[in-house]
Amino acid sequence: MEPKAIAREKTAAIPTVHEIQQTSSELYKLGMGITGAFAVIIGIWGIICLSSAVISTGGPIALIKSMFGALSGSM
Repeated sequence: MEPKAIAREKTAAIPTVHEIQQTSSELYKLGMGITGAFAVIIGIWGIICLSSAVISTGGPIALIKSMFGALSGSM
């Protein structure tokens, strides 16, 4: 009877493929969540930078004129 008990313990300790698949799926979900959070943070930072540029140049038209002046080298 003892060998059967040992065999049961060994088979119970081995994870099944289904359990491994679920863990992998949860890690993908976590990675996607972290990537999405960073994308949102970078987007907010970009909007803040653009709005501060509009404020410092005196409006959106002046910002566009400054951009084209910088690109053409006439500044």
